Amino acid sequence: MSQVEAPQAPAADPAAFFAAPPSTPFDLVQAHKRFMANADSTDKFESAVREARAGGNNTMAALGSWVVGDYAKALEAVEGDSELSVFITGMSQYEMGQYDLAVETLSGCEKSGDTALAAATLHALLGANNTDGFKKAHSAANLDAADTLYFAARVLEIERNYEAAMAKLEEVIELDPEHFAGRFRLAFRADLFGDDEAAIRMYESFLLTRPIPVSVLVNLGVLYEDRNDFERACGCFGAVLRRDPNNALARLFFTDSHDSLDMFYDENLELKEDQLMKVLRTPISDFELSVRARNCLSNMDIKSLGDLVSHSEPELLEFKNFGETSLNEIKRVLTQKGLRLGMRREDGSFIIPEEFDAARSVDLEAELAWLGPLSEEMREALELQISTLNLSVRCHRALVERLNLQRVGDILLYSEEDLLGMPNFGITSLNELQNKLVDFGLRLRSGRGEEYSGE
Repeated sequence: MSQVEAPQAPAADPAAFFAAPPSTPFDLVQAHKRFMANADSTDKFESAVREARAGGNNTMAALGSWVVGDYAKALEAVEGDSELSVFITGMSQYEMGQYDLAVETLSGCEKSGDTALAAATLHALLGANNTDGFKKAHSAANLDAADTLYFAARVLEIERNYEAAMAKLEEVIELDPEHFAGRFRLAFRADLFGDDEAAIRMYESFLLTRPIPVSVLVNLGVLYEDRNDFERACGCFGAVLRRDPNNALARLFFTDSHDSLDMFYDENLELKEDQLMKVLRTPISDFELSVRARNCLSNMDIKSLGDLVSHSEPELLEFKNFGETSLNEIKRVLTQKGLRLGMRREDGSFIIPEEFDAARSVDLEAELAWLGPLSEEMREALELQISTLNLSVRCHRALVERLNLQRVGDILLYSEEDLLGMPNFGITSLNELQNKLVDFGLRLRSGRGEEYSGE
């Protein structure tokens, strides 16, 4: 399926809109395309619409509010029963999800000589899932060439002839690259067919224009959520809620994504804390220190890195014979491990310094002693970048983006159970990873406590 993106239109002068406002639904739709396809035009136009509302000019307020996507304010300001007023009312109701009201407002308008108004009726009927009403109205509708192809595609979808429908939608975009409904439906179909990459590209092409349709933001947010990109998902759902705080669907999705974002953060933090505690248990005797520094720490009953970082610089300097030279010496040792003095909180827990790298702060070979004697090939494999494993996107992201691992050896610090405890890291990802590790003579611990028992 080809990717189709909307072209960036040149800036348009909002003054022209207010000097000669649209008088028909078709003209209003064209104005929307002109003024909302360019960021500079959009900002100026929105400012002019706010002035119209503040000045009590209901006609211009209704027209302008509809163009900028403020449908609630368009409904408040619209007056009269002209075709233009009916279009603004019906399409505002449609955009706000009030499909039955939109159908009622636009009833019979499929026969209008204005092609935009006729198409609005069909959109409303489809939104309300009124298939019979849509088919009947479609047969009598006065449509332009692009909409004729588009609604023919929708008929094919109703008949479950999806392949032909997709081909017809491609024709729509070839004829009119800016046809929103056609482009949106192509993205929607790509999503249904499991082509997430194409769907995301097509939905993201709508982000260039304003206002970004709610349907685009919701669908794109769901796709981001499926990829565990919860920050972007929250951004999409949050954008909907800023426009419409009462949108129940967006609020539900936002809550789920936000909870998942917190969950990943907490789980990653827990894993990092586990590695920190391993490092803090390292005996001071493992490090090469001067006799003076070693004796001072021994006299202070500091036996591990955890004991050491529990003290602040002033506390150490207060101890007899512990001077600046010894202080700088141990600070260099701590820096190598991504640690610093004064890490223990009042409640006994430890602060995790930003510079602490869980993977680099452990003696990798010592931690992997359960593997047994390592061959030179195995040692080389431990230092390889994870990207060299050519893992699937899901598996690679879990290891590199969420756990912040870099080397193959870093992965082996985690057991099978550790990895399976991560959301969306399932048995398929685990098997994939294990198969790659076997090629290097490596494996993960199961987490059940078994260790190497060689001679």
